[in-house]
Amino acid sequence: MNMRGVECLYYIVKMSDIVWVPPRRLGEDPRQVAEEVLRGRYVGRYLEDAGLVLDVLRVNNVSLGKAIISSPSIYFRAEFEVLTFMPKVHEIVEGEVKAVLEHGIVITMGPIDGFVHISQLGDDVFVHRAGVLQGRRTRITYRRGDVVRARITGVSKPSPAAAARGEPIVRVSLTCRQPGMGKIEEGGEESGAA
Repeated sequence: MNMRGVECLYYIVKMSDIVWVPPRRLGEDPRQVAEEVLRGRYVGRYLEDAGLVLDVLRVNNVSLGKAIISSPSIYFRAEFEVLTFMPKVHEIVEGEVKAVLEHGIVITMGPIDGFVHISQLGDDVFVHRAGVLQGRRTRITYRRGDVVRARITGVSKPSPAAAARGEPIVRVSLTCRQPGMGKIEEGGEESGAA
C-alpha cells in the first residue's frame, strides 16, 4: 500500500526524563536499562505536544546517577529520541478501508484509524448494501481493502482512560468531499469527490 500522504505525520521528538534503576540492574549498561524503562513508560501513550509515541529510538545521553537516602534505586536523567505520530487538521492522508459501516467507513492511516461519515464520502448519496457503500449517481463503491485519500477535518482531545475501555486514544474525522480526494483506483487516479 502506498502511504505517501502519511509521511509528514511522523516526527522524531527529543525528550528528557528521570529514569530510576533498581539495585538488581546496577551492573548493566545504563543506556540499555534507560531505553527499556522509557519504552515501558512512553510507547503507546499520547503526549499532547508530540502525538502518539510509537517507539523509543535511542537514548543519547545518561547523566551520572544520583542516590536518594530513602530509596535503594539510582536515578539518572536521560535524553532520548522518540518516534511519534501526530495527526493534524487539514493534513492529507492515504489509507486502506478497514471496515464499511452503514454510516461510513473506517480507514487505517498508519498506527491509528480515521472515520469518514457517509455524508463526507463524495458529492453523491451513498447506500449501504452487502458490506459495500455505493454512490447512486456515480456508482463509486467503497469496500474493505480499497485505498482512499482523505483530508483530516478533526482530531479529538486525547482521552487517557480510552485505552482501558478498548477505545482509540484519539478519534480522527476525515472527509473525501474535496477535489483529489476519495477512492484511489489501481491506476492511481481518484474516483471520489467532484
